[in-house]
Amino acid sequence: MNITIEEDGHAYILHLNGELDASTCLQVDREIELALIQPIEQLWLDFEEVKYISSAGLGVLISHMATLEARQINLVLYGMSSHVKNVFELLGLHTIMTIVPSRKDASLQLK
Repeated sequence: MNITIEEDGHAYILHLNGELDASTCLQVDREIELALIQPIEQLWLDFEEVKYISSAGLGVLISHMATLEARQINLVLYGMSSHVKNVFELLGLHTIMTIVPSRKDASLQLK
């Protein structure tokens, strides 16, 4: 998993590239933890280059939901392939996470 970090106004963006599974979830977890140190309003996860997500990868995202909510940081996931998006939908995660098609749509989520 390669992760590139970008700051765009009020958004802190993690560009993910690779598979989000048991072997890479700790790396993503660490990057989210580092993001939470920053004074941010939005955390965007760019899924355009994510080919696969496992339950471990999903677990990392879910584990940060309470902290993000408590700190009033909006989590936005964008650019998912239909396969990856289907995993979120099957588990009902699309009802508790903001998932949008593109970066442009993510920018519309700014408060």
